[in-house]
Amino acid sequence: MLDGVVSDAECDALIGEAITAMDRSEVIGADNIASTSHESRTSSGMYVEPGRSPLADALQRRLMSLVGLPVSHGEPLQVLRYGPGQVYEPHFDFFEPDAVDSAGSTLSQFGQRVATVICYLADVRAGGATVFPEIGLEVRPRRGSALYFTYVGADGSLDRRSLHAGAPVVEGEKWIVTQWCRERPYRLTTTDR
Repeated sequence: MLDGVVSDAECDALIGEAITAMDRSEVIGADNIASTSHESRTSSGMYVEPGRSPLADALQRRLMSLVGLPVSHGEPLQVLRYGPGQVYEPHFDFFEPDAVDSAGSTLSQFGQRVATVICYLADVRAGGATVFPEIGLEVRPRRGSALYFTYVGADGSLDRRSLHAGAPVVEGEKWIVTQWCRERPYRLTTTDR
């Protein structure tokens, strides 16, 4: 956990930028390509494509610097909102390697996801923790803080202890920004900001 990663003003501004563009959150299918709505993830969210928001671009540079990877290895930031009762059931952020198809999935094209940074944009009155059931860890949202975790070893092995979930929000709203990091460049940049 890292405190003070996002200022109060940045939290408010990111929520303000995202709130009108939210859609039902999706999950990546078993083929590592197609996204679809699924009952395991009931939040709403939106992606912030590079260049769309100077604030999001600055936050992405900050987060990628914190994890020691070039900005080009970051997927677009995703802003998520969980209302009362909304959850994201236990899941992995990495892609299952045996699901790569011959047409070239996101995994074969950009490499494995290697780390996740979750920035909490709001305190939640009750519920909404990020839970790691395999290791008995529960992280309560703290506005401005960030949770960083990795799940790929130096030898490429996947750490299944990284199974995690967004527990149901009981009271209030949970707002987060998620940064997924790849082992190879996710996009071409004119400069590695």
